[in-house]
Amino acid sequence: MDINEIDNTYRAKLSSSGKVSKDHGFKKILHQKVAEVAATTSQPFSGTKTDVLEQSDKIIHLLDDYALELTDSSKTLKDIEPLVESIRKEVSLIEAKTADETHDDTELERFVKDLAVTANVAVFKFYRGDYI
Repeated sequence: MDINEIDNTYRAKLSSSGKVSKDHGFKKILHQKVAEVAATTSQPFSGTKTDVLEQSDKIIHLLDDYALELTDSSKTLKDIEPLVESIRKEVSLIEAKTADETHDDTELERFVKDLAVTANVAVFKFYRGDYI
């Protein structure tokens, strides 16, 4: 039995299983949720709801960038930290913005809460040291 062969097989499985696709999955999910919210809402979005959706889109793009940077072996955690901080700030901003704006639109409020939880979990895992 060749030990090097076992090691090479393990490394091949390890490198292929942790890759993130570059198909902008977060963006697709956002557009699906926006379409669902638009379909269930009887009135068109006002300027404030549009702002909330644009802010959500920005957070999703940041999460996409974050996922790609985590897969880049040339990046250190110190290089990624500014991106994580911008995600944290954007989530704080959208939570403050939606506190008053979405109380009458439960679908949008739920979407923003789900997005905020997802982003906050990513930030928390980063600072907890899950990627060391």
